[in-house]
Amino acid sequence: MGLPLYESVFSASLGARERLLTFAVGYGVGIGVPLILGVSFAVGFSQPLLLLLPIPFVLAFGAPYFFRPTGYAVTPSEIAVIRPIGRKRIPLEAVREVLSPATSPPGFSIGLARVEGIHGTFGSYWNKNWGRYQVFVTNHLNRVELRLEGGSRVILSPDDPIALVDTVRQAGLALGITIAVNCI
Repeated sequence: MGLPLYESVFSASLGARERLLTFAVGYGVGIGVPLILGVSFAVGFSQPLLLLLPIPFVLAFGAPYFFRPTGYAVTPSEIAVIRPIGRKRIPLEAVREVLSPATSPPGFSIGLARVEGIHGTFGSYWNKNWGRYQVFVTNHLNRVELRLEGGSRVILSPDDPIALVDTVRQAGLALGITIAVNCI
C-alpha cells in the first residue's frame, strides 16, 4: 500500500527547543546513559542479562518517533496530519476559523494521550475552558490553531504557517465554505 499523494504539503520540522529535548535529553540521557550503564554493569559484574537494561528505554523513547507529525497536507476536502503511523484527517467542512499564531489554552490542561518534548508535542488534551483538543506541534514558534464546529480545536505547527493558513482558506472557498482567518 503506497502513500497518498498530496498536492499541498507543508513540512513540520523540529524547532530548536524540541531538537534539544529530543536529541540531548531523549536520546542522550534517556537511551545513552542506560546503554552505557548496561554495558558497564554487564562487563563489571559478568552478567550478560544486564545488557537488556536499555531495551525499555529504547522502547519508551523510540515509540513516539512513529506517531510524530512530519508534515501537513491540504486537499480539496480535508487537512491531513502526516505521521509515519496513523494519519489524522480533519474535514474542511468542520473548520470554522484559523488563527496564527495559535492561542494558548487558559488554565491547566490534562494530557489524555500525549507526548511532550520528544519529537515535539502531540496528542489529546483536555482543558476546563476548551474541552478536548488535539495538538500536533513540532515547533512551538509556528503554531496554527484550527477551530472546528462544535468548539473543538486542533493545533498544528507547519514550517510556513502563513502559507498553510492561506491554502486552507482557498480550499474552503473552493468548497463554498467561508473560513475565518485571523493572523497577527
